[in-house]
Amino acid sequence: MARAEGYDTFLFDCDGVVWRGSNPVPGASETLKHLISLNKTVIFVTNNTSKTRTRYRTTFKEVLDLDVSENQIYSAGITAALYVKQKLKLGEKIFLIGSQGLSEIMDETDVEYIGHECVMEGSYFTDFLDFVPDGCVKYVVGALDGYFNYSKMAKAFIYIKECGAEYIATNLDMNHCLNSCRMLPGTGAVLEGLSQSLGMQPKVLGKPSSLMFDMICSDHKIENKSRVLMVGDTLQSDIQFGINSGIDTALVLSGITSKDTLLEETPIRPTFVIDSISDLLK
Repeated sequence: MARAEGYDTFLFDCDGVVWRGSNPVPGASETLKHLISLNKTVIFVTNNTSKTRTRYRTTFKEVLDLDVSENQIYSAGITAALYVKQKLKLGEKIFLIGSQGLSEIMDETDVEYIGHECVMEGSYFTDFLDFVPDGCVKYVVGALDGYFNYSKMAKAFIYIKECGAEYIATNLDMNHCLNSCRMLPGTGAVLEGLSQSLGMQPKVLGKPSSLMFDMICSDHKIENKSRVLMVGDTLQSDIQFGINSGIDTALVLSGITSKDTLLEETPIRPTFVIDSISDLLK
């Protein structure tokens, strides 16, 4: 327990750290179960917005044979839903760019949204001459969206530029880890065109913003940050999240980041580097 014994709370990214797609990272299940048996607090923090907490619990059981409670799971989607829920007044709503899973998260949090009707709409410039914005929309929330199209981009642009809606992103990850063999464009890639046309960047609520960590500290009564370790596979998202939160970080090489990447010049440096999650027990 050389590396793990100095910490009471462990924050784990999911994709590339405990699983790759639907396959577990070797040794992940055993490592997590051992940490829990030592009464360590184990929490999962992910920028993946495609699942509710309930669906994540099912995934943990199916992939890792691990029983996880809802208060152990924090996603950028859940963080965004809780953030806007606190801000919205009665009758106000958001314009949502995101997956069905994110819509379900908003439903569970009682956040009213529009935006999914854009999937089947046309996208000619003249289609928007008669568009009347919904005056109740106060936020545009952007996330990974497989059905993102010009209609969604144009309406989001209008709500932000003309109506003054606040522009929020669950994250700006440029890549999404599909499995151990394939990477795909991420939320950052989807929203880049909108951001460029607006000439502004969104407020990021997921990693690397420390907002999610603030929620975790409040929920789990964490006071001593020196006893918390963030374990992730990306420098710009996971490790920077740990740095922004003022906690130690462990970079695993089982996901996006390779040893060659570490040789490149970057100001983002983890506390230590390990091959895989199981090395925490060595």
